[in-house]
Amino acid sequence: FFEVLTTILVAWVLVMMGLTRPRMAERAVYLSAVLFLGSGLLGISHNFYWNAKPTGSLALGAVFSSLQVVPLLLLTLDAWKMQRTKRRSPDGDEKNTNFLKAVWLFILGVNFWNFLGAGVFGFIINLPIINYFQHATYLTVNHAHAALMGVYGNLSVAAMLFCCQRMIHPRYWSPKLMIVAFWALNTGLMLMVLLDLFPVGIWQLWVVVEESFWFARSPSFVDSLGFHTFTWLRAIGGNIFFWGGMVPLIWFIWSRYRHVGTNV
Repeated sequence: FFEVLTTILVAWVLVMMGLTRPRMAERAVYLSAVLFLGSGLLGISHNFYWNAKPTGSLALGAVFSSLQVVPLLLLTLDAWKMQRTKRRSPDGDEKNTNFLKAVWLFILGVNFWNFLGAGVFGFIINLPIINYFQHATYLTVNHAHAALMGVYGNLSVAAMLFCCQRMIHPRYWSPKLMIVAFWALNTGLMLMVLLDLFPVGIWQLWVVVEESFWFARSPSFVDSLGFHTFTWLRAIGGNIFFWGGMVPLIWFIWSRYRHVGTNV
């Protein structure tokens, strides 16, 4: 259902920005709904290993779950082409590029993490033989971070900025600050994934295969020097995420609060 909700919100924002046609948005939403309704039960069945479901249902679930990222990808590719051709919005006025650039960047972030975090990282752990060994390891945490913050975090910020740009006068806008926040948030998240979550997940998977599941989650493993080193490395991405991304966003919204309504 999250994939359907994401596709609907992104489609609406792109149409309002004049970056995609209503017909294309409708097709993407309907395709997403068909995948959800037609494969919803199958799509979630990749989680059913521990419910003693047949291997075949797990394999089908992995395939259909991965297909759910396709509608949003097609929609954004259409918007990318329209953005490249610099088409005008339906009302005939050129959209303010200072406003659109920040919103558009966060929408691109949604698609990047939807493909990598939800698609690639999700598919890696969906396969039954991998799911059996990696269940409840850091590979699950890696998928969760990349998909949840990467997709829905970027989507939330994009929606927030889209609403702000319709309520705040251009002279109070700060496009450079929003661009810095975008790169800091997504760079920080990527560093958290690359410096800690993904490598520790692969390490834990290897330990489960070589030793046992209980050992990969035991205090002797979690309290080891290597595990703690990776955890501290994650703080690099966390600091960039917070100080370069969250703080500027919070300051921007707070400092512009008194100017809300100046562009209505």
